[in-house]
Amino acid sequence: MKLKLHTQNTEALKTTLSLIGQIRKYIILKFTPTQLQIILVNGQSITQEPQVWCKLNITHLFDQVEIQSLRENTILLEINLELLLQTLKNFDKANSDGLNIRLQRKDSFQATNNSRTASLALYYSNVNMNTNTINHTFRIPVKILKNTHDIMLLKEPELTEVDLMMRLPNEFASTYKRLEKFKKVSNNETLTIKASRKSGGFLGFVLEEEGKYRVTISWNDKLEVHQPSKESNFDGESLRIAVLQKSQEVEEDTEDREITVRLRDWQLAAKIVATCKTVIFLITPSDCVLHCMLEDSDDIEIIYYISGLRIRGPLDY
Repeated sequence: MKLKLHTQNTEALKTTLSLIGQIRKYIILKFTPTQLQIILVNGQSITQEPQVWCKLNITHLFDQVEIQSLRENTILLEINLELLLQTLKNFDKANSDGLNIRLQRKDSFQATNNSRTASLALYYSNVNMNTNTINHTFRIPVKILKNTHDIMLLKEPELTEVDLMMRLPNEFASTYKRLEKFKKVSNNETLTIKASRKSGGFLGFVLEEEGKYRVTISWNDKLEVHQPSKESNFDGESLRIAVLQKSQEVEEDTEDREITVRLRDWQLAAKIVATCKTVIFLITPSDCVLHCMLEDSDDIEIIYYISGLRIRGPLDY
């Protein structure tokens, strides 16, 4: 197994990690010859907590790529996100000509006494004020994922039915601040999202505290509504194609869509929505998704999956 990478610019990778840093402490890095996936999944409660799948064109990030493994040249590593991000920031401050990344195995004694069986070594050089060359090496412990069970968990969700798709304007990030303001007053734990295609598209958020009051925050301008695909399964690739398609005529539909999610899960996407150039919101009978492009191209995608909650009604005993 071999992983060797080189880059002169870490900005895209650093930005992506910064946007998802508050969601989970440990992340999965999946390296292939064409793509780097950054995956945030909680294996203990995979259907309850948000999942994030970042897909980055590896040649967009690195000018030299060498990946070899027995699993179709695919390498999966679990790593501490904060340590990786801090190392990238240190590299930027050093004003170095280039960053090298290598996967290094630990010796057999270390491996048996530590679940982190390898390390991701990041090293670079820079010249100080006295024209002396200083070499920097940072080794971040990683766990190489080979177990079939672990790998099976890393399957991107498939949406069996997409009820509604709409492009969100860049100014939409202001709704997160409004929700944050009212959350402090009402101590809400859940949020109901309502959406429809009628009257140029509607997207609203309902916060309510039983027996006290109800607040609805909605986007008052028109929204660009897309026609959902007729496919039975809507995976990450078909989402990407749909996001890149231009707006088209949509079928008349007066039915409202509604889903209840954890308020915290929705709010964790605020930085992603505020930063990405393209944001598409999708709603299904049981989930909602934010499919985002960091730049104007599809070189960097961030897909944020939120599971809906089933609120017990008066007849549910």
